[in-house]
Amino acid sequence: MLNEFIKWAKTNGWNIILNQEKTDLPDVIETRYDIPVQWNSFICKLQVCENQSATKWFLTPNDYLPHDNGFKWNEFEIQSLECTDNDSSIISYWDKHLPIIMCVDGDYSYYAINTENGNVVYGYEPEYEVSTVIAEDFNIFICKIISGEIVL
Repeated sequence: MLNEFIKWAKTNGWNIILNQEKTDLPDVIETRYDIPVQWNSFICKLQVCENQSATKWFLTPNDYLPHDNGFKWNEFEIQSLECTDNDSSIISYWDKHLPIIMCVDGDYSYYAINTENGNVVYGYEPEYEVSTVIAEDFNIFICKIISGEIVL
């Protein structure tokens, strides 16, 4: 699956850098989420995976580490909590939805994995927590990207 995706990414002008050695997800992610095996084996092989303008990117293990600048992996959760005065339903939503792709070209949007059932969902501003299932699992999601059914 990864090889087919890399071919797609290069054909479509994406910047891909593979990890030279195995990289694990940070503990904060492994503690909060039940990590889908399909996604984990895919993403831990990537160091960078972004479009030419760096406005859409797959979150790789390094992206889940604390950063002082730029978008955080949970930026949309943070924004929602700030707007809702820490509404517990926001936290509940994000406790089940692991962001895997961020998009900041135009309206802010994301793709996430529902860690309870494996579905991949799409959500966007202003109500990030209103999302739509677009694939039954991560492998189907990647196949839809490669086939052009999902346009990144």
